[in-house]
Amino acid sequence: MPTSCEEYYRRLHGACGDVLGTSFPADTTGLQAASHSFVADLDQWHGVLIGRPESALIKASSNEYQFALLAVVQGQYRQAFMALRLSFELVLGAVYLSANEVELRFWLRGERDLVWNTIMDSEAGVLAKRFVGAFYEDLVEEAPHYRAIGQAVYSECSEYVHGNALTHSELDARIRFQQKVFEDWHARARAIRLVSSFAMCARYVRFASAEARSQLEGVLLDNLGHIPAVRLILGAPVELENV
Repeated sequence: MPTSCEEYYRRLHGACGDVLGTSFPADTTGLQAASHSFVADLDQWHGVLIGRPESALIKASSNEYQFALLAVVQGQYRQAFMALRLSFELVLGAVYLSANEVELRFWLRGERDLVWNTIMDSEAGVLAKRFVGAFYEDLVEEAPHYRAIGQAVYSECSEYVHGNALTHSELDARIRFQQKVFEDWHARARAIRLVSSFAMCARYVRFASAEARSQLEGVLLDNLGHIPAVRLILGAPVELENV
């Protein structure tokens, strides 16, 4: 007897549940929990920026990131990389459009697309020295490093979005737990968390109120506490040799 449409999808749902049941016991170093903590980071940023129109992109980024987390723990790995890339585009898009309210308004009305090459342009993008220098001069020399990380991780996620040949050999048609792919996704998520945190810090923190800085202190120190300029603006201790 042919399988009904409902039965077919219930079977797939069951397979996803089986992968979820395997993912957590196999995640002995807590990768899922570490990546999940970025949801709280994005919510913290959204709360601080709630009065600004680009906060809508931060909220959308958080939503997509959570879909990505759900997909990766259920073995829907290609979809996990796709949602992760979109989340990254949205958060950096928020930073980019925050400096151009006309374009931001068009985006909010559905009349403008986010263009990655524009967001990451080497001369005028969010991680270009010129852009960072306009908002936080002390972070200018850090910008190329984070731009390089951002470009690399976006390219790596794009391999799954575009269905490059190697991703087909890595991901077969079955829904099953794959340790290496699971770990690779979390490595990309970790890089995206770092770059996103740097971009938002460079754009907003220097002009933020003392209250806002206090609210963001934990997020910033967790992700960027290795940068002396960030520690200084937050009033955190800095080793003399790093100043």
